[in-house]
Amino acid sequence: MPRLVAVLSAILLLAGCAGADLAKQRFPRTTIPANAENVSDPSETATRNTPAPDGKPVDPAFAADKLRLTDPCELLDEDVLKRFGTPGDRSRSGFSRCSNFMKDKAGKDLAVTVELGQTMTSELKNADKQLAGLRSHEQTLENSACFVSVITQEKPGLGITVQIGYEDGDACAPGREVAESVVKQIKDRAATRTAAKGSLITLDPCTLPDKAAVDAAAGADYRLYPYGLHSCAWVGDDRELSLGFRETFIPDDREFDKGQTEVDLGGGVTGYQVSSTTAFPSCEVKWVQLAGDDNDGELVEVKSAGPKESQFDRCASAVAFAKALVGKIPKG
Repeated sequence: MPRLVAVLSAILLLAGCAGADLAKQRFPRTTIPANAENVSDPSETATRNTPAPDGKPVDPAFAADKLRLTDPCELLDEDVLKRFGTPGDRSRSGFSRCSNFMKDKAGKDLAVTVELGQTMTSELKNADKQLAGLRSHEQTLENSACFVSVITQEKPGLGITVQIGYEDGDACAPGREVAESVVKQIKDRAATRTAAKGSLITLDPCTLPDKAAVDAAAGADYRLYPYGLHSCAWVGDDRELSLGFRETFIPDDREFDKGQTEVDLGGGVTGYQVSSTTAFPSCEVKWVQLAGDDNDGELVEVKSAGPKESQFDRCASAVAFAKALVGKIPKG
């Protein structure tokens, strides 16, 4: 199994050794599936809806281009959260994830997180419930967290997850209410945002690159794995390529890694290159697309990797792909 797929599939494990401050922890759950093209559909489920065609959402409101322009923080409706206690400040994490670390009515920690456009694997296969007219799945973590996932697309599987971290009560009950509110707001287009000029937020990483550039970096016989709304991987027989768009912290000195070197990507764009010599060597090239106030901004990240026995120049591959991509991304 290609290393990238295996590693990303392993992320599916929930943080099994989480400590007592569980309500404030994050539990990323979905990955590029190792058998994405073979995900089964439980047709025996009595409540199952008729699946949409491949690549189509179950409702046009959940199309990827619409979800990319949905503000996850606006989906955490304070009127809904007040049913469970006292909302805190909203905390954004990337383009599609937002949390509210609040208190319940007894002053206990209660964390609410919504994430849009997650890749759904086990959730899709095990979706045996209905919520707000969508197939849904619930999973609990040691009575201290609940993940309520609704399926918005079946082939490939995508969905929305509401995560509740709560050690002092039923975490799934508020999760269902928040999820219902989230689904309604998305259908009503109540949390739509306007992309900044030059933002990466609207771009589809799987369709943006030219095929020739992907062929050169991943080999002609590759398999494509979308991951969420903002990442994509192309996995070949002896090498793999990944592309991701991120909203993240941008250091003033642009030092993302102490071992980085600068590389000219053309068009006035400076890339920052870092090599890894682990059991699965890789080379990553990233560059700043937008830099905003308070060190927030957007990054493009390209990675070329392959097993040790695969003899090719990973950095040359990553840089060549990055140079081909730079001109296709709108300027800020």
